[in-house]
Amino acid sequence: MENQKYIVPERIFFLDCARKYYTPEWIKKMILVAKAAGFNVFSIHFSEDMGLRLESKQYPWLAGGDHSLCVYGATMGRAEDDDKYITQKEMADIVRFAQGVGMEVIPSFDSPGHMNYAVKKYNAYYGSNISNYFHKHGKVELVHGTSRLKEEAQLSYSRGIDISNSEAVVFAKNLYTEYGRFFRDLGCTKFDIGGDELLGFGDTINESLSKWQNLEHWDAYAQRVTGNSDAVAYDAFILYMNEICALMKSLGYERVRLWNDDVYRDFDTGYTGVTRLDPDIDVQYWLVNSNGGKNTVHTYIDRGHKVLNFISLYTYYVLGMGGYHGATPETIAKNWNAYVFDPSNPENNPAAPNPYVLGGGYCLWSDMPAAETEDEVMEHVKPFLTACGKALRGKT
Repeated sequence: MENQKYIVPERIFFLDCARKYYTPEWIKKMILVAKAAGFNVFSIHFSEDMGLRLESKQYPWLAGGDHSLCVYGATMGRAEDDDKYITQKEMADIVRFAQGVGMEVIPSFDSPGHMNYAVKKYNAYYGSNISNYFHKHGKVELVHGTSRLKEEAQLSYSRGIDISNSEAVVFAKNLYTEYGRFFRDLGCTKFDIGGDELLGFGDTINESLSKWQNLEHWDAYAQRVTGNSDAVAYDAFILYMNEICALMKSLGYERVRLWNDDVYRDFDTGYTGVTRLDPDIDVQYWLVNSNGGKNTVHTYIDRGHKVLNFISLYTYYVLGMGGYHGATPETIAKNWNAYVFDPSNPENNPAAPNPYVLGGGYCLWSDMPAAETEDEVMEHVKPFLTACGKALRGKT
């Protein structure tokens, strides 16, 4: 019997088709698998740290992948996929197919972090540098893609763009505008603008301070734009995300969303509230107790944000790892539903139903593209989608 209080409007299947190239035919099959499992939204994530897999008309040299940027080492990438991408004609066909079977489509383009590939391609094509760097006491150091493996590719290319660099911001906005218009013309009304993990996992200059306190150029930028000497680097981030949100709204998008890990972060940033994140931005909640353990889902709801439940403890399948943190279809069925944002602390979960909880979903992340073939991915993820789909519909 259905438990009505746990049913949510948005039941999202989220596909990372940026790190790994998936054929349009396979994507359509996965849409049908997700639909059969009870999902009604397909979120297509086409840009990531090691690839941008959707054709750009404005930058025709951009789309593709780079297996050397795989955060788990080049051998875990797929060199044979580096030149492969989805054309805009193919993507339009995918979107119409999804809509034809009753699936809403949400495009996902992540910035200012997770842009290693795009930054590398831009710098090489134009001979210009839009990379992000730490700045502290006259020293400068690249914001590395990762520190998990000390491979040259990860150490040589930036985690993302420098949001105090107008050239970098123009590049990002041009991509949001092009892709935003493309998907809006296809009837999409929601857009995921990312905003997560922008400072990477590498070393910084002054290790006694947080990474956010090693960004003097962002401090200066935020103070110049706001006219407030109390502004810090984190304010620059908020200014950027608000600008991207406003851009997407100007293109006709009704809802814009980002990930929660760097939202309302004050424990290590020095942020005092000079800027405010637009409360109309939806928050995709994946990191439990972010902000040094201070933030719960109520942190975002209390500030007026609608939220979506993507807690990584239960809703992530990562190529090469399977169910993230050892999650299984059985543990999903037993322990999770759209209102369980913090499994260890029930008092942190909102009562159901709640108008601020728009939905939740299941994410297929392609961190190690060579770990599984297309057929293996589909076979392995089906049971997870079945369990998650039931949970999102209040079924047992």
